[in-house]
Amino acid sequence: MSKNLRRILIAAAVLVVLILAFVLLKYVFPEKEPVVEITPTPSEAPSYYLIQRTASEVCGFTCLYEDGSAFVVDMAEAEDGSQSLTVFPEDGFFGYSATRLRSVMYTVSSVMATSRIEENPKDLSVYGLDDPAFTMTVRFADGDSTTVYVGNQAPVQNYYYANTDKDSTVYTIGGYLTGLMTRQPYEYRDIDSFPTYTEKEDIYTSIDHFRVTRRDGVSIEIWLDPDYSMEGNISSSSYMMTQPLVSPCNADNVEALLENLATLNREAILGDVGADRLAEYGLDRPARIFLEDVLGNQLELVVGTAGEGRCIAAIARQYDALMAGETDELTLLSFTETDFDWIGLNYMSLQIRTPWIVGIRDAAAVIYNFDGEVYDMELYEYDDVTGSGLPVVRTCSHINGKDVGETNTKRIYSRTLNFRQVNSLPEGAVYEEGYNTSITIRLKDGTERVMTFHKMNERQFACSLDGKVEYYIYLSNLTNLRSALERAMDDREVPLVYER
Repeated sequence: MSKNLRRILIAAAVLVVLILAFVLLKYVFPEKEPVVEITPTPSEAPSYYLIQRTASEVCGFTCLYEDGSAFVVDMAEAEDGSQSLTVFPEDGFFGYSATRLRSVMYTVSSVMATSRIEENPKDLSVYGLDDPAFTMTVRFADGDSTTVYVGNQAPVQNYYYANTDKDSTVYTIGGYLTGLMTRQPYEYRDIDSFPTYTEKEDIYTSIDHFRVTRRDGVSIEIWLDPDYSMEGNISSSSYMMTQPLVSPCNADNVEALLENLATLNREAILGDVGADRLAEYGLDRPARIFLEDVLGNQLELVVGTAGEGRCIAAIARQYDALMAGETDELTLLSFTETDFDWIGLNYMSLQIRTPWIVGIRDAAAVIYNFDGEVYDMELYEYDDVTGSGLPVVRTCSHINGKDVGETNTKRIYSRTLNFRQVNSLPEGAVYEEGYNTSITIRLKDGTERVMTFHKMNERQFACSLDGKVEYYIYLSNLTNLRSALERAMDDREVPLVYER
């Protein structure tokens, strides 16, 4: 056998073996086919609508409340394309906010349910829908309407049961939507507001006039004076106080106060009360706040009780109308309690560099001694009522036995406090040890504060408070104080603004 033939036979044998192996693997021991898992196709959760229209189709709505009252809003379109709203009952004091009314009309054009609860229920009382606490009928321009009934609160989350007059199916709707639909008429009122200033620089440059009145009747009024043009602003302060005294102000302290005043956060409109319920809310003797900005926007509130994170307030012009008998109700507003941290403010903390801070309500008497000429001012208080019926506490005095009215008493006392500290005494300053002029404030608690004046030169005096000499003042401060006392004793009015 030749070598070539042998090679051919060996190759053929190898090929046969490979073919047999392939057949054996494929048919005797076949591969297992992989198991294919079938994944279901996701489907969207069904959507349920109590109302599904467009906002342009809504032309009005009527709300019926649990107490039987109704609130009716209709919108009509004029030939020129403008829209007007008519509302019943009318609000004689504030009127209604067109923006709020249009917003709710937009909202109720499409009312989506959170879930479908039961079709054709046999007992609607289970859901509070046999005698619903609230009903809203939404009217459309094509003459159709849908009435939504709102029942009990559902046990899960903040949902409420509801159905319509279109079918008997019970659904749940969200609490936020329910709150919008079930608003009381007073929640649509066009209540006074003030622009929101959040940037500090905007607060300082935009609010140019404010007044806060404490519960004891003391008003603190301050004006922005950026060009230092106000009479008496000899210290070039950015702010001038005009009540209860005339004085330049410490800008840092005023701006810190403004940051609080400018961020009023009204939380809710609570409803109406009559004059007989004012004391319940601390509004029989309220504090006040008045804000005005450079654009002429104004807001004035009366402020009642504060506690548990909130404070009760009301619009001042409505409060004044109630006191005058021009309206029968006062609309209560809820604010964040911290909005009124200023209520106990001591106005003297806003003055610029005053040596002493003694509130007039804390003082029983003041004794002035000008080189042997003595004025003994005994202070007294009494309760009174203003022309608009507001209770106030008056502070008057007897000076050397002469009766002096409230205006002159307070203006003299303001001069007593308003000794401007020109500067601290420099080291080595020379002044007379003795003194001829002194002021003694005798407090109601029996203690005394004593200020003495030690001559340095013809224009300046070293000022000693309770025996400690720290500052010096100008003679004009003493001259203006003495002049005020002389005018009061001559039955002349002490001027509000004076040159120091």
